Amino acid sequence: MADQAPDTRLRLGVLAILGAAFCTSLSGILIRIVDQADGWQILFWRSASCAGALLLFTIWRHGARAGDAFIRIGGAGAGVVIALTGAFSCFIFAMLHTTVANVAFTVGLAPVFAALLAWLLLREAIGLRTAVFIALSLIGMALMFGDGVLTGSLAGNVLALLTALFFAAAIVLLRGGRSVDMIPAVILAALVSAVLAVFIAPAGITVGGRDLMILFLMGAVQLALQYILFTYGIRHLPAAQAALISRLSVVLTPLWAWLGVGEIPSLLTLAGGGFVLAAVAGQGLSALWATRTRV
Repeated sequence: MADQAPDTRLRLGVLAILGAAFCTSLSGILIRIVDQADGWQILFWRSASCAGALLLFTIWRHGARAGDAFIRIGGAGAGVVIALTGAFSCFIFAMLHTTVANVAFTVGLAPVFAALLAWLLLREAIGLRTAVFIALSLIGMALMFGDGVLTGSLAGNVLALLTALFFAAAIVLLRGGRSVDMIPAVILAALVSAVLAVFIAPAGITVGGRDLMILFLMGAVQLALQYILFTYGIRHLPAAQAALISRLSVVLTPLWAWLGVGEIPSLLTLAGGGFVLAAVAGQGLSALWATRTRV
């Protein structure tokens, strides 16, 4: 029976990462069914409800030492706050200015960009396979940006690229603080995003009841639960395997938009997405193989 405990933890870890990927994939369809709220209103309510849900989770997890959890994030955590604030903000407006597929494929490249940033900032070596994956991703991005020029959605593609770069920076920073609970950093990033939205929102933050329910679902369930499940799963699963499973969201996000609101990607987007999927899946499989050969 004792031998079954690691297997049980592994299965729970896989289920948690799959759940996180599913939550991530709902972002596009939820934004598409918002009725009247503008980008800043979406950013405020999504961020505020996410921060509230994760704060309750942190208090439940750490109890009287919840305050210490915020202090322990340190300098790496402060960097994560800045990076995620940029990612949260750019992501919303990217979704509003280009297709869900373009955003999903571009943001899905964050782990590939993280390898490039680690090389530029930390001087981590880039192997031949990683270089190939980066090249594939750049081809995919070129095709999608070409689609943006043709359809007038180039601004959305640029915002999606910025989102991916911000997420990549957060991934690199999280490597330095992986021994610390970084959920408090996510809370702070969500709070900063909400405060920014309050000061910038031209129409204020008041939204209708239906939109409010959708935005609460986006923040307190889709976004907050995504981070809770991923941080749980990563504790019971090799990092490379968790990263590979989580990239299922790259496929599911445009699928829900197609099934839910009939948003069909263009041929250029699909072609670019094919290169992106090859890059992210290849990098994930490569990392998983490297992990297993070292064991």
